[in-house]
Amino acid sequence: MRGRSLLLVLPLLLACPRGGDPVAPGEGTPDGHSRGQDARGLPAFGAGPGASDEKGTEAIERYHVTLGDAPARGPADAAVTVVMFSDFECPYCQVGHELMDELRRRHGSAVRVAYKAFPLDMHPHALLAAMAARSAQAQGKFWEFHDLLFSQRGLDFDTLLSHARAAKLDLQALRKDLEQLEYGPEVSRDLRQGRRLGVHSTPTFFINGRLLAGAQPIENFEAVIAEELALVEGWREQGVPPEQTYEHAIADGYRKVVYTEGRDLDPDLVAPVPLGTSPRLGPDDAPVTIVVFGDFECPFCARGNDTITGLLEHYGGKLRVVYKHSPLPFHSHAYVAARASVAAQAQGKFWEFHDALYRKRARFDQDDLQAIAKEIGLDMKKFRKAMETLELDRAIEQDQALAMSLGVSGTPAYFINGRPVQGAQPELVFRLMIEEELDRAAAAVRRGVAGGELYETLTHTPLDDAPGG
Repeated sequence: MRGRSLLLVLPLLLACPRGGDPVAPGEGTPDGHSRGQDARGLPAFGAGPGASDEKGTEAIERYHVTLGDAPARGPADAAVTVVMFSDFECPYCQVGHELMDELRRRHGSAVRVAYKAFPLDMHPHALLAAMAARSAQAQGKFWEFHDLLFSQRGLDFDTLLSHARAAKLDLQALRKDLEQLEYGPEVSRDLRQGRRLGVHSTPTFFINGRLLAGAQPIENFEAVIAEELALVEGWREQGVPPEQTYEHAIADGYRKVVYTEGRDLDPDLVAPVPLGTSPRLGPDDAPVTIVVFGDFECPFCARGNDTITGLLEHYGGKLRVVYKHSPLPFHSHAYVAARASVAAQAQGKFWEFHDALYRKRARFDQDDLQAIAKEIGLDMKKFRKAMETLELDRAIEQDQALAMSLGVSGTPAYFINGRPVQGAQPELVFRLMIEEELDRAAAAVRRGVAGGELYETLTHTPLDDAPGG
């Protein structure tokens, strides 16, 4: 069950970068940009078939944009399908919505319009609205609610509820769906599909798989649609059934944009992060494992630890946390604190030391480390001896090497069943991914995967964009 209240605002990411002083978001922090900047630069396409529609004619670049369970207006056998990646709080999407209505008015049953969610980080209520729209879809009233959301500028929670009433939604069901993040995985799936296709801003349109970015003049849409109508006529003469027109159009389209430039951690990556002998909290058969790369002297790690603590309280035995060391060079006490925690681990009290140290909120010195060791009941003779030698440093060095190999460039960094989250993100970001992972774990169990094998299985299984996947 997806419980607890929903956090409505997504603040910017906070993190300590590796190899420099802490900086403000947007000034060089890892992933400190909005999702609207997520695909800077031009794509470099991997090997794959071109998308030429006619032999001897100029190739038409298409993308393989599957519809899945996306809500759509228009018949399934429409000659032209327009997929719109949209954000309910984006004023340009409102213009795009009006463009789509006009195209449908002009072309009738020849044009079908499908919706995909792509809420941008810069819009505080966009994600909430996207999940509410999915709830409206479940109630059979998606388009009524969709049109109301775009009927005026500005969006907040009260406005959203007002539109829900006007659309005659079951408000109790809507509130329950939002509180439990019931449709968070579906919105996440749309976002993942968009990023994979190179979408980085809204609105972005795919006309029978052909990319058109932004709320451009309607003449630009009409030009593409006219070309598509002519092509479709030829396809149908060649025997392509009308109901298979869209699948035929996108069949050889690009399925993923691959970037050649250096980039931050890929949020859609699934990395098999080895756990080794790192300290862990929670059952070994938990369906979700969070691997934390932390630095005890990083203030953002202290903030992130508060979030992890809340998640453990909320999810209980469904969650396991594994801690790995990533002390940053510009934190003068970070490495010695990591060594002290390894010494505590050797005496079976890592988590007691970990919790007490994070209560210092990244402000401590070596005397504080000694005081904490005494406070939690460590054998002080063994502790001091460990602190004076390098015997325990191997564990720290292994964790640092692993962090570098995974592309971790700052702290905190998390891997949720192998999926990266970079920085002290709000609880909602974690919960959305955890809910997806609980669904993936449940599907694996149905396939016969034992609880103790879930982590190994899920971290070696690519994400599935299919509905319910």
